[in-house]
Amino acid sequence: MKTVLSLLAATTAIAITTASAQAQTVTTGTVNVTGSVLGRCSVVAPGGSATQAFTGTIALGALDASDGTLATGFTTTTSAASGGTPVATRVVCTSASVSLAIVADRLSTAAAAVSGYSNEIDYTAEMQVALAAGGNGTVTYSTATGATAANSATVGRLAASGNNIAVKAYGFSTRGGASNLLVAGNYTSTITVNIQPVA
Repeated sequence: MKTVLSLLAATTAIAITTASAQAQTVTTGTVNVTGSVLGRCSVVAPGGSATQAFTGTIALGALDASDGTLATGFTTTTSAASGGTPVATRVVCTSASVSLAIVADRLSTAAAAVSGYSNEIDYTAEMQVALAAGGNGTVTYSTATGATAANSATVGRLAASGNNIAVKAYGFSTRGGASNLLVAGNYTSTITVNIQPVA
């Protein structure tokens, strides 16, 4: 009799457990993880932190030939062989398209110029950028036009590593004519460039 009762008890327990398991439900949940990256352009020098500006100098040295006119070496410069050493840096842009702009003023000295002389030199300023897809994008500005507005261009993604920006000056010419003598003095000019993400 004890054996029968034990078997009945065991059978009942199994039945209750099976019913309990069949009654259970599973609840599921979905958790989204989100974030964002701003469209930005920043100067990132090797080993340095990101900044919003860079500076540099294109040192041309002596501008005049022995006869007082602009040295021929400057008049024959080109984009591929520019005057002085271009200023190069690395700019990181996260956007798919980047807007470039450049403007410059004439290379000049404060000393006054009379007939037959000049205190101004025109040239072409150029910003060249290396692109992620290969090749380069460029935007140029000629001081000879006398325009006050910057020239602009839109390019694709910039190359992600290494110096990808170069600013250069070339195609120099004496304001007023090649035969004009350059007055003595220190000549200066400023090239201003702008690099920004396209929304």
